[in-house]
Formats: sequence, C-alpha cells, structure tokens
Amino acid sequence: MKINRTNAMQLWDEFFGDVEFAEDFHGNLMCRSAYGDPDYFVRRHGQAIYCGWNIHHILPRTHGGTNAVENLICTNILTNESAADKITYWIDDSLYQVQRIFGSHRHQIVRLA
Repeated sequence: MKINRTNAMQLWDEFFGDVEFAEDFHGNLMCRSAYGDPDYFVRRHGQAIYCGWNIHHILPRTHGGTNAVENLICTNILTNESAADKITYWIDDSLYQVQRIFGSHRHQIVRLA
C-alpha cells in the first residue's frame, strides 16, 4: 500500500469507521481530519490535546516490515515518533514490543509493562 492521504483515510475507515476521534494502541487521541498535521490540537476540559496522526509500521521497515496493509496502523504522531523504527520501546511508562503472531508471518504490538 502506498502511504498517502487517500490510503491513510481508507485505513482509518477500516479500523475506526466514520468516527471523528479515536485512540491509538497507546491511548493517544487522534482526530480523523488531522492526518499528517503536526500542529493539530483540540481543547477538552480546558486542556489542549494533541491529536495529529499518521501511519505506523507495526514491524518497522528497517527490520523487514513492508507497506502491506496488515503491517500498518493509525497512530498519533507522538506515538509514532516514540516508537520510531524500534521493535522494543517505551512510551511514557509503558513498554511495548513487536512480536510475530504465532503460526503467521504477521506481527503485532504487545504491551509488556
């Protein structure tokens, strides 16, 4: 899958449907209309919440991952930057690791702590 706005919106629709807001795997807020926007904030309960998002490779390309749809997920840009191209990483106080799904060539993100 080529990573562009059109395909990103299709991926959003596949994961979340037509909702305007959703949370990524770490719980960070994303706003459907904020794809690729590093400066998009919304105000909730008097607080500015960052909710720009983009596409994240579950298994990073540097570790053999591809642009296949099953290797892509929508994530808040901050989540994506924290994960970067690592297969084990901390975001805030949570430890994540990319693991192969047993009996498959696919991978998933698992929260370890």
